[in-house]
Amino acid sequence: MINNAVEAHKIGAILEEVDAAFDFMSRGLKNLKEQKSSVSNNHVTIQLLSSGFERLVKILLLIKDKHNDGEYPELDVAKKRFSKYKGGHGIKSMLDELLAYSESVKLMQDIPIVKEDLDYLKSDSDFTKFIEIVTEFSISQRYFYIDIIASEKISNKYNPFDSFKQFILNFYRNIDTSTLSYEEEENIAIIEATICIEKGARALSRFFTHGFDSLGRQFYNKFSNLILLKDKDLGTLNYTENKINPSDTYKPITKFSLEYFPFIGAASKNLSSKDYPDWPFLVNRLKVYYVKPFFYCVLIDEKLFSLTGATATKYKLPLYTKSDKLKPKGYATYLLEEAQKLNR
Repeated sequence: MINNAVEAHKIGAILEEVDAAFDFMSRGLKNLKEQKSSVSNNHVTIQLLSSGFERLVKILLLIKDKHNDGEYPELDVAKKRFSKYKGGHGIKSMLDELLAYSESVKLMQDIPIVKEDLDYLKSDSDFTKFIEIVTEFSISQRYFYIDIIASEKISNKYNPFDSFKQFILNFYRNIDTSTLSYEEEENIAIIEATICIEKGARALSRFFTHGFDSLGRQFYNKFSNLILLKDKDLGTLNYTENKINPSDTYKPITKFSLEYFPFIGAASKNLSSKDYPDWPFLVNRLKVYYVKPFFYCVLIDEKLFSLTGATATKYKLPLYTKSDKLKPKGYATYLLEEAQKLNR
């Protein structure tokens, strides 16, 4: 079906953007932490962080539209929608809309760790200052120094680079400098600034898991590194190091193994290739499952795979896209849709 193909194309695009947002953020944080001085040239750091946060809040708003309206906005509607955010660069105003939305989401208000993170986004003065800086940079100050070079007068425009330096220097207020060298002082301030931004990124990641029900949990991908980040690990940036992703080690559960036991008696539905013109599998029949409270999976050729990130984490199951019975570049968004119908 054409609609299914379009939907699959959209899902692929979201996953690409989500991964890009995480990569921009993590590289920006790593670049910041590796600075030798708080007054360093911050061009690359700000460019990376602004791109990461802008992409993330845009994607979250589009997922919100899908969650509320049942479909993503058409291109012309989306362009008009984002035009009110300074041409789509108004990071702060887009974040404000997400926070306003979170007030109506019971799950986000009732779970203490999520509520605490939301309160951080709303009220932490240091993070608010950071968001203002990357917003101004995104909107009109990306070429601040180029404009100075080309100007015939001294510019009095907002300088995001000086503001970012002041943002870092502001963390000196929490440091007892009496026994520290200048280098040690600067290193602590830079780490504190890194943690501040990292906490904001973690808080935004909560929207994937708690803001849009099972729809959001399809898309968190690399942001699981932040969702699972504990306070004691803030500032270490361990997730920026090259390492094996735990999900790469997951193996499907065979129908004849003991691990299959929790799925016996779960709500299920058989799907047939004759009912789906765009069937991307090398087998003609599948079975989707719903396991309480919100886990979804699919049996492909007697092997069980997950349909959401939450299911993959819970049961250590690879996503269905890892099945060798799926054609190259194949997608089947209706698998999750059919499984979710069982939770009604």
